[in-house]
Amino acid sequence: MHIASRTKLAALTVLAIFAIAILASGQSLEGTLDATVTVNNVSVPFRIEIDGTGADVHSYFFNGDDRVNPSNSGAFQNGSLVLTFDSYATKLEATFKDGTLIGTYGGSAGNAHAFQAKRHDLSPTATGDQHAPDISGLWEIQVKSPKSESAWHFVVNQTGAKIDAAILRVDGDTGTLSGNFKDGKFILSHFKESGRFTWKRPRNPTVACDCRSPAFMTHKTW
Repeated sequence: MHIASRTKLAALTVLAIFAIAILASGQSLEGTLDATVTVNNVSVPFRIEIDGTGADVHSYFFNGDDRVNPSNSGAFQNGSLVLTFDSYATKLEATFKDGTLIGTYGGSAGNAHAFQAKRHDLSPTATGDQHAPDISGLWEIQVKSPKSESAWHFVVNQTGAKIDAAILRVDGDTGTLSGNFKDGKFILSHFKESGRFTWKRPRNPTVACDCRSPAFMTHKTW
């Protein structure tokens, strides 16, 4: 009786260890991640989506809600993620530990930037302050650009604390700037390899804003 019990217990232990091994080997990053890349000491937030597991992993960046800039190849094995982007001659390399991806993103010429990502969190606390002021509409940004521009148009769509916007210039637009209202300010960003743009707008629209281009003032037109 005791021998049978011990045999049964040993068999269950082996099965449990085998199940854990299967779960570990089947670890997946599939889904949307909230990521940041640090450039010139500025942390640029953006979203990245990952599809696939094992040696067949692909990823996408976002322009607003549109998936863009797909990776050409990738793999996620033994907790390590590698994605290559041939059109940019760049690579993302990161290790997944304690729910966070930590690594680098960049080219082979020593210009890799610190990268970090976690699973996208839709909770109100994560998505921003739900008592955000309404700034939807058309704004005018006063500038003195090398192209003799004196103003840019800033178009804002807002749902609660979530913002999607774009700056319209004489040579085109910035693409979709996305972000949320948090800690008293709107923080918007747009990430792509050909240029990284981050914009922070304080709650008071009459004060100067921080931008990668020269400082500018804003006022809203209705």
